[in-house]
Amino acid sequence: MEEILKLIKQYDGEVYDLCYKLLKESEKQVEVFQYVCENLLEKPEIPTIKIEEYFNKDEIEEYKSMYGDMVDGIIESTIKRCDYGTIKPEDFYKYLWKSYSANLTSLKELAFAFYYTVIDRKIPYIYVGKPLSMETDKYKEILKNSEDYIKKIDYIFSLSYKQKTETASLILQCINDIGDYETKVVMLARVLDLNYLKRKTGGNIDIGRMIRTIEKERRKPNP
Repeated sequence: MEEILKLIKQYDGEVYDLCYKLLKESEKQVEVFQYVCENLLEKPEIPTIKIEEYFNKDEIEEYKSMYGDMVDGIIESTIKRCDYGTIKPEDFYKYLWKSYSANLTSLKELAFAFYYTVIDRKIPYIYVGKPLSMETDKYKEILKNSEDYIKKIDYIFSLSYKQKTETASLILQCINDIGDYETKVVMLARVLDLNYLKRKTGGNIDIGRMIRTIEKERRKPNP
């Protein structure tokens, strides 16, 4: 892979043309696909190897329209299957490429899928473990039984500490006081709710109103 490493460190051109060139010239497409996904992290600072143009920008936009959502969906579902254990994490790229090959036929289509994968923010793939999935009723029950923790977390968010570490340390202390794992996860979900709303409003929020909005949502009856 030394020649490929040299190419991705020095290529002069567009990423999608690089992906096409690599597929066109390689007999081991899966290995090249994985290697590039894991190592092509940024454009070269000093590009010296000129890449031939295989796509124009209009073509890329057309391919995005036709195949972009499909590629995104395959990446997302493959990540979930790895995280939940139905695919081995070390087989992530093999399974991804197999899925692309089953849905796309031409070299240009596969090169686009290659390119669209490389630029995805979830790539390179990192196995993070199996997530906790929870029924809505159980989630609401834990919230109902955790009013004291909720009040404490909500109060921490209402404080005006200048440093993020101050707020984070208080939240961490609160969560560490919780005995069981599932309640800790639900309280972290609560923190994510609050943090999302805070970022969405640029930090200019009425904390009381924000909390009441979350409360309203969690008290809605199940559909």
